[in-house]
Amino acid sequence: MSRPDPKTAKTWCALFAGQSVQESGMCRELWKNKAAREILERLKPSLGQDLEYVTTEMPEPELALTFNAQRAIHAHHLGHWFAYKASRPDLALDGVIGHSMGIAAALVAAGAWTVEDSGVFMAARARAFADVCASFKEPMGLAAVMTDFLGDYVERIDAFPGVTLALHNTIGRGTAGGTLAALDALARHSETEAWPMKVRVLKVEGPYHTAPFKAAEPALLKALAGVRLKTPEVPVFMGTSGKREDDPAEISRLLAAQPYTREKHFDAVWAAYDSGCRNFLEVGRKPQPVTWIADQLQDEDGGLMKDVTTLAVKTADLSPAPHPAAP
Repeated sequence: MSRPDPKTAKTWCALFAGQSVQESGMCRELWKNKAAREILERLKPSLGQDLEYVTTEMPEPELALTFNAQRAIHAHHLGHWFAYKASRPDLALDGVIGHSMGIAAALVAAGAWTVEDSGVFMAARARAFADVCASFKEPMGLAAVMTDFLGDYVERIDAFPGVTLALHNTIGRGTAGGTLAALDALARHSETEAWPMKVRVLKVEGPYHTAPFKAAEPALLKALAGVRLKTPEVPVFMGTSGKREDDPAEISRLLAAQPYTREKHFDAVWAAYDSGCRNFLEVGRKPQPVTWIADQLQDEDGGLMKDVTTLAVKTADLSPAPHPAAP
């Protein structure tokens, strides 16, 4: 990937990761950062008074539970984002993209939600997702799917008994959802049939972005009715639709439908590019979506578009001084 040129990279498209980036101690250093701590304290009333423990000390197995993971990740996103912004008052955005649950933080970055309202929604989302997972009669989950061109296998995956493509992330990466038995069968079938595709079952509680999670919709609609979503100040590119969304009513509808709708993150990134975004930025403990850009924005020869730059800012990079690679 190319690196940003301080003289030319004037605006950024900010990326926010989805569930699976949780890690024990993920916000330990953030609580020591004044700007980040102020945001984390503002999230406590909605995300829980145990938020500091959840994001600094909670063991991996407990943190992996949906209710805890989603709360921790949202706090991680906003803590990192505001800490970075505090040291970069000149930071300008021309778009935001949230991968799956990362859309909540993206909407805050876009000025469409307050920190507090985003916390109210994410608390309701985390609880609703956890309740759906608790209702399953048999073990269900997700499996990472990796191949050269995922588009060649979407129909085959969807046609496999008990399995649905839940997320399409890059040209060759996606995530399938279903019962664990069906996902294991898919992995065995792809190997037996010599498909050039790897299938790896993930440690999650449920098949997010598939039909069973429609049961979460009523709780999300109720939560959305109690918060104010404003018109974004910068373009928002949503994986639920795979395109730019500016209307608060439509964004709310998509937020409620997201749990059971295929996440078209790949399309959202291309929509941002087609809209003029060229510089992609992610701030986090271990940036993830920004590392996928080279597998998304490819030219005809399969290489990264030459006008695209990326910047991954890690926790250790956060400081009062301007980041040397920023515009």
